[in-house]
Amino acid sequence: MPKSPNQPQTFVTNGSQINKSTPPETQAVLARYQFLYSVIGLLVGLVCVFGGIYLFIHGVSGSTDWYINVLGAESKIAQAAPGAILFVVGIFLVFITRYKFKHIEAK
Repeated sequence: MPKSPNQPQTFVTNGSQINKSTPPETQAVLARYQFLYSVIGLLVGLVCVFGGIYLFIHGVSGSTDWYINVLGAESKIAQAAPGAILFVVGIFLVFITRYKFKHIEAK
């Protein structure tokens, strides 16, 4: 079904989708690695967030222009301090690497 121009786009993040009939041992291994991936992403993202806050509080100056257009999604930040950019990158990392593991039905 084609999307109409007025329909919002869906943003899909990384995650594990597995059939219920997969052996439980395989499901446990996949869940463990998905969890490890999510924890590492959370830690790196939080380091970026706190680093951005630290730079902002200590008044590190400068300006950065950021313009990204990927698959129709657009991000534009103009004349931002380095701390603000690092903060945004950290929030993005935390969002992208969140834990997602669900069962699906085979078709």
